[in-house]
Amino acid sequence: MKNTPVDAFLLDVITSLQKHSVDYKIEFILRTPKSLKCNVHLSENLFLAVRYNARNERMDFALIHNNKRIFGYDNLKEWHYHPYKDPSSHIPCERPSMDKIISDVLKILRTIKPGGRLPLL
Repeated sequence: MKNTPVDAFLLDVITSLQKHSVDYKIEFILRTPKSLKCNVHLSENLFLAVRYNARNERMDFALIHNNKRIFGYDNLKEWHYHPYKDPSSHIPCERPSMDKIISDVLKILRTIKPGGRLPLL
């Protein structure tokens, strides 16, 4: 199997999740050599929607809780994030590392589900 940009991107996501000892299950919606749409399920009613397009380097990370975006990062026009307290806002930022994205997601998850580790899937 060829190592495509999508494969490298997905490996970066998985490596970061494992580095942070996150229990997860990936649901692939679309996976081609040039694009990826998947949901990283973290617990019931809570997942990270991950989107990547290798043609234009477009990336989206949206933390979804009970079918609503509660936090995210994306690079539509420029890199920005959608803060937890006001996810409809766009706050400009530098391009975050995958570890930064996963770390920020975990901080919010611990706010939603206090008391340590998330339940296993």
